[in-house]
Amino acid sequence: MTTKPQATADTQRVLAALTGIQRAYPLERRIKNEACDDTRETYLAVLLRWLQTGTAPLTEGFDRDSLDELTALDAIFIVNDQIGCPPFNVVKTDIQVHFPHETLHVLSALDALALPRMLNTAATVETLCAMSGQPIHFSLTQEGKIRMDESNVAVVAFQKVANSITRYTFDLAPGIRFVLPEHAGTLQQTLTLDEATVVANTFYSFQRKLLQDVAV
Repeated sequence: MTTKPQATADTQRVLAALTGIQRAYPLERRIKNEACDDTRETYLAVLLRWLQTGTAPLTEGFDRDSLDELTALDAIFIVNDQIGCPPFNVVKTDIQVHFPHETLHVLSALDALALPRMLNTAATVETLCAMSGQPIHFSLTQEGKIRMDESNVAVVAFQKVANSITRYTFDLAPGIRFVLPEHAGTLQQTLTLDEATVVANTFYSFQRKLLQDVAV
């Protein structure tokens, strides 16, 4: 079971958002309870390759049946033989996460907030406000925390983009975006950056647990 997030400025808001994401995209449950052992090992290998190289692994060398099962579970997606594995993405988007040696494009605001802790490396997020198109820029520590002087630079908005969620990449992620704080009052659900980092890091914490006994 996913570790409960630590207390924040508004724990109730954090728990509500985390519960909503886990229901909409039950990734941890699928990997732990629905994937067979071989498929789970392949998932771990894909994650490990991302952590080791910072680039998308190619399908060659991975068990095809396991990749097909992971795709069916919506745990990975494949584009031009490259494997995306949320929070890791293989296509260009409007959210960039800059690390010292590479820049990664992500599918959602939560994925951006989760990557620094996954990679244990400080990063800078660069994107545009989903409401106004104005630039948004802030930094994250290697522990996945927002710098205090940048905590009010943006908020994370959750907007419905599909009536039913079949694929994370199309039906959920596009609705989780960074917006400027002045637009928060016009949106149904938003989190502060501090709250959203707790949700992001808690949601993907099972991946870190899977990897904790593996030498990276």
